[in-house]
Amino acid sequence: MITAADLLGALRLLRERGWLIGLLGVILASIAFVQLGEWQHHRYAAKVERNRWIDANYDAPPVPLGSVLPTPATPLAVERQWQPVRVQGIYEPFAQLLVRNRPLGNDPGFEVLVPLRLADGSAFLIDRGWLPTGSTGGLPDVVPAPPSGTVEVIAHLRPPEPSLDRVAPQGQVWRIDPVAIEAGMHGPVYSAFGVLASESPAPPGGASGAPALLPRPDEDLGPHLGYAWQWWMFTVVGYGVLGYYMVREARQRSGNPEPLRWRLPVASGSRGRSGRELTDEEWEDAAGR
Repeated sequence: MITAADLLGALRLLRERGWLIGLLGVILASIAFVQLGEWQHHRYAAKVERNRWIDANYDAPPVPLGSVLPTPATPLAVERQWQPVRVQGIYEPFAQLLVRNRPLGNDPGFEVLVPLRLADGSAFLIDRGWLPTGSTGGLPDVVPAPPSGTVEVIAHLRPPEPSLDRVAPQGQVWRIDPVAIEAGMHGPVYSAFGVLASESPAPPGGASGAPALLPRPDEDLGPHLGYAWQWWMFTVVGYGVLGYYMVREARQRSGNPEPLRWRLPVASGSRGRSGRELTDEEWEDAAGR
């Protein structure tokens, strides 16, 4: 049992440089552990928020693009992410871009981004789907052409992706960032883009002649919440271990013959053949078997 004298003796140790440095080390580590826990919890909360809008909007009936984004410069509201919209325009295949580093499952590939020119002259970027890398491991062997003429598209709205400070080869991009892409196009470009759900008329060759439509987003929350609690528990353990060794040292200096033990509940089978409680040495022998 830890007494008040043990605690006072442990606190007196902090007058010594070595123990004080140990405490400062635990404090600094605990700050890092708390921040790492907060980072993991933030990632968990972001996935919960994303899944909320997927569940609310992904299967909703399509609405006109203008009812969600009245102008190309209108930012996409968070609560309208994944909302299906209906829009008519003409694809501009000469301005299409390949989005690099877009695996689907375990397969590497690209996504095909094509501007859809609307009647008012603005452009709405459509992610028409996924293509695998080519037979030589580079660009896709064939990039299917989109339907020609006026097309009615139903697409799920997505916000712009964060820019990446890397230069992609001609005709390719690293991120779907309409603001950056607009610099190489004529006319205004919508600040949000759409992930294709359907298009009418169908492209030449039908579905077999088009990129693979992107599947519904995965709503797995991942291990982030467990990792957050793990980091926070490391904080508690750090102070507990330091406190244990400080109390033990204080007892040794005071001449207290009673060793400091972790007292665990005695379960059935935890006593020796004589019925007594197992000693520390017997516990260690049992754990090593």
